[in-house]
Amino acid sequence: MRKIFQVLGVAALASLLVLPAQAQQSGRTFVTGARLLELCKTDNPYCTAYVAAVADTLAPLSEPGGALPPRSLASFCPKQMTVKQAIAVFQKFAQANPEGLQINAAQFVGDALHAAYPCASN
Repeated sequence: MRKIFQVLGVAALASLLVLPAQAQQSGRTFVTGARLLELCKTDNPYCTAYVAAVADTLAPLSEPGGALPPRSLASFCPKQMTVKQAIAVFQKFAQANPEGLQINAAQFVGDALHAAYPCASN
């Protein structure tokens, strides 16, 4: 349980890093998919930190025996992946799914990772 809170702390820290950079507040969303996509187009370090934090948060939860079942929309199971690959997956997903750009960026990154790296459902 302690490890989950540490990982969630990383995600929270990354979202705080993005907030000063013209964060958008719409309801409970501080950073939308559109704002994150904008940041990622310029190799902004906030993009790297945000995407890495989401991936780092979901990765241990997605592992076999983790809190997320393989069919969960938040689970993803890459054999290997770099942060640059995760950002590319997010950008490609965002371009293919523009209707999701107004949702929470963390959810949208999770959706992109899930679509690109689905877990085997035993």
